[in-house]
Amino acid sequence: MKTKIERFKYLFTVYSLQSTKRRIVKYLFTVYSLLSTKRGIALVAALVITLAVSVLIIGTLYVVTQSTIMSGAGKRYATVSEAADGSIQVMKDAIQLIAKGEPVASLPIVDSTPACLVDSVLFNENVGCTTTLTLPGSDIFSSYSAKITVTRLYASPLPGSRLEFPKPSGGPPSTAIYYRIGAIVTGAGGTRAETSALYRYVS
Repeated sequence: MKTKIERFKYLFTVYSLQSTKRRIVKYLFTVYSLLSTKRGIALVAALVITLAVSVLIIGTLYVVTQSTIMSGAGKRYATVSEAADGSIQVMKDAIQLIAKGEPVASLPIVDSTPACLVDSVLFNENVGCTTTLTLPGSDIFSSYSAKITVTRLYASPLPGSRLEFPKPSGGPPSTAIYYRIGAIVTGAGGTRAETSALYRYVS
């Protein structure tokens, strides 16, 4: 035998299901009535067109946004890549000045602590020295940093018969000193460019 509470729950569940069915039937009848008239067909057509136009607008905005992002990333990488190439050239100039016994104070290079640039260029082979390139305009390039590493590889005498490096009269033959120069530049948005070069200095 069911208790009064159980019968009440059962009747409430049945009533709820019947009420839900009536609402669904009423909704379907309303939709059918709208679709059966010209006004209902026009409403559905307008909704479909609105949806299609909204999708086109959203797609266009997405494409434009992605194109802008990609264009900005390309420009940032181009700037960082050019800065890396310029860093290599700065280190080449520094090698020439040091080899001639001249100071490198005119170049925007900050030596590491303790200083190792002169020893790496003149004496220590296969020992890298990492320096920092000071970029001009701190307000403009505040988000950019450049690290340059130079490593003296080996020295080799050149034959005196070569036209571009003739042997001095009564002097020792010319010597070629080979260096490996690497530059890492980081910029805005995490943009990073790394390049390296093999440089030969002839003394």
